[in-house]
Amino acid sequence: MAQTDQGNPIILQFVGDISLHGLYCDPQNHRIVADNLSQVAAQLAPCDVRIGNLESPIWGAGGVNTLKNPRLSTTREAAECLLPLQLDVALLATNHVYDCLEAGFENTIGFLGDNGISWLGAGRSRDEAARPLILTRKGMKVGLLNYCGDETHPSIPRDAGIFVNRLEETRVLEDVRTLASRVDVLAVFFHWGETEQVRYPSLWQRRLARRLIEAGATLIVGGHVHVLQGDEQWDSGHIFYSMGNFLFCPILASPGKPFQYSVPLARKVGVASCTIGERIVINRRWQFFFMDQDSLVLRPDDTPGRRMAQDKISGTLASTDRRLSRTTRWENRVVAPARGFLYRSNGLFDMIRKVRLRHLAALLKSMRRSS
Repeated sequence: MAQTDQGNPIILQFVGDISLHGLYCDPQNHRIVADNLSQVAAQLAPCDVRIGNLESPIWGAGGVNTLKNPRLSTTREAAECLLPLQLDVALLATNHVYDCLEAGFENTIGFLGDNGISWLGAGRSRDEAARPLILTRKGMKVGLLNYCGDETHPSIPRDAGIFVNRLEETRVLEDVRTLASRVDVLAVFFHWGETEQVRYPSLWQRRLARRLIEAGATLIVGGHVHVLQGDEQWDSGHIFYSMGNFLFCPILASPGKPFQYSVPLARKVGVASCTIGERIVINRRWQFFFMDQDSLVLRPDDTPGRRMAQDKISGTLASTDRRLSRTTRWENRVVAPARGFLYRSNGLFDMIRKVRLRHLAALLKSMRRSS
């Protein structure tokens, strides 16, 4: 690791999942979104590197990955609405990177290159997909790694011309140990998690994240499950298990009812900033700026209540393996399916009307298995 000046630290800032599909592709909404992101960028703390997880590829030549459902895509005009946010890096190791085939990937990286946004996590070859990104800020070398877990179902066919950097624990540990010796700051980004809409990581995620910090990573940052999960300090680093959504149109949105039936937790947005020097995360107390996604736009909600809610979820991460496993099972088997059922039922009244005995039996069975 290179010697750095602790008196001149750098600030990394990262946001959650971005997918400007659906209603964001409507040209009449572009000015609204761009103006809002300009306001958001002005409200966020200044940073040296701003990183976002880009889920929706830019529409290609009309072909789609028929193995993947649901699929995401956006237009170049909608993607241009992101420019006021001033992203420095886009993460592409997601389960939707091949939704618009090779043409969609080429359009996406072409757009990023045209606008000076670096990218990593996918590529035209396995080597390109696995290649780390190294940036220099204030004389410090910042290394970034990006992986996608198989449990998120990328569904990329074997003969595809695009590769995603797969999460393989042995290789990730080797990558971290190798890159940690070359950089001053090392951030590892994962697209991971078996079940969406859950507030707690699985036991294997906690074990892996902690091992990576011990192996030399400074930060671990997760995404994919669409809700904010807890964060914790570990050793000399910090772990954000899921950053949730940043801007994400609900998959089942319709013109008449675009957002009101999306899971409320998925609309809770957090932007994390970490001040870093000598591979040690400092100023942990103020790492989040909270917002809510209100229809197409983001509105500040940086209140004590939001911070208390985040601290409460994070507190569970200090529990024993057994307790965390029980908590996660309850979320996976009971809470998340109930949220999804409510979402698909278009409200509580319709959900109650659609409940059948088999649903109650499944709920009781899950409760017994989670006890």
